Amino acid sequence: MIQKVYPYRLWKLGKDFRRYAEVIFKNKINGADPRPFYFMIGHSYELILKSFLLTKGIELKTLKNKYGHNLLNLFKLAMKYKEFKEIEGIKEIESIVDLLNEYYKEKDFEYIGTESMDVRHPIVLFEDFDILSNVCEKTCEAFINKKQS
Repeated sequence: MIQKVYPYRLWKLGKDFRRYAEVIFKNKINGADPRPFYFMIGHSYELILKSFLLTKGIELKTLKNKYGHNLLNLFKLAMKYKEFKEIEGIKEIESIVDLLNEYYKEKDFEYIGTESMDVRHPIVLFEDFDILSNVCEKTCEAFINKKQS
């Protein structure tokens, strides 16, 4: 039973991380380090990408061990499926994921990493997340409906 809803639950958790990232963004504290925001938005991308890939039959163990926290590799794997290939502006989204991944995969947002970060404006990260999230949500719902029938 858990396997039926697991991708959806992972997608929902990714959405929750995005919502908390937005709270941080809207209530930014002068002089505060932006890493907590970027970690949360990066983690939200990781969770929705993994939720999508779970619906395609890729095991969580494989996603964790082979792909880990590498957003770009997860994204490229998702690009093998038509749902991602057909997203309008997918190449631009890929470049944003690539830029975010540069810091996220090395855990620079969680620990003191590089001092100078060239990450796009948060609004772009939210918009691209929402586009990918909508595709992931539909795929998760179809996955649940298929398993229940």
